[in-house]
Amino acid sequence: MQEDLVQLRQAVDQLIATQKRTEQQYNKNQSEANNWQQRAQLALQKGDENLAREALQRKKSVAEMAQALQAQLAEQREIVTELKEYMLTLESKISEAKTKKDLYIARSGSAQASV
Repeated sequence: MQEDLVQLRQAVDQLIATQKRTEQQYNKNQSEANNWQQRAQLALQKGDENLAREALQRKKSVAEMAQALQAQLAEQREIVTELKEYMLTLESKISEAKTKKDLYIARSGSAQASV
């Protein structure tokens, strides 16, 4: 059981690291989408509609990627939460088993002492 707990902790740590990388990618894409929006506005101010259209197309592409990452983040958060709950349950069961083991050892010792 202890080995399972160690493996579970490692899995949770890996998932949290993946989640943080996904968050960074999401933030980067959001920022990039904002930059493309500003470039489109600047192109319109300068009267270059073709450049503005191209900037808006790139913004749309980056924004779609950000939206996909946001959905992925929500899924990752849910999985991490479930695994953390499972880990707490496992830790509790291990603690309970250790307590019972210690109790049985104490009973055995007192039974041997009384004999």
